Amino acid sequence: MDKETCLGIIQDIFSTNEFVKHCGIIIDDVECGVSHLHMDIAKEVHTNLTGFVHGGALNTLANTAVGVACCTVGARTVTLNITTDFISNLQAGHTAWAEAHVKHRGHSTIVLICDIFEKKPDGTRRPLTHTIASMFVQADDDRVPKEW
Repeated sequence: MDKETCLGIIQDIFSTNEFVKHCGIIIDDVECGVSHLHMDIAKEVHTNLTGFVHGGALNTLANTAVGVACCTVGARTVTLNITTDFISNLQAGHTAWAEAHVKHRGHSTIVLICDIFEKKPDGTRRPLTHTIASMFVQADDDRVPKEW
């Protein structure tokens, strides 16, 4: 399967997720076992009382990124456990970028990591969060092979 086909399938799958749409999460790119997403931080949706992005919004981005990465290895999953370390933060008007990687793809569980960061004008990344997640495989999804 080529990258563009897989990306289209996964974007179609997530197009029915109302919460992901509400949060404005965009799936930018995929590889086998890897996902790249972003979320533009909007004051009305993502910020807390101090004007910074709410931790739950960043955790939602991470949870979505690991879910998308699971799709890239042909799995329909639900979250078993997710642990996020918060490193830094953003205010409205900025963009949070997520990159998730499958570390282990078993028959019933998938273990992943996800890093969320801000892209600086010079091309460097400022880390915002680091997440480790375990996902339960509900079923294989024949639309995307386990390896491609």
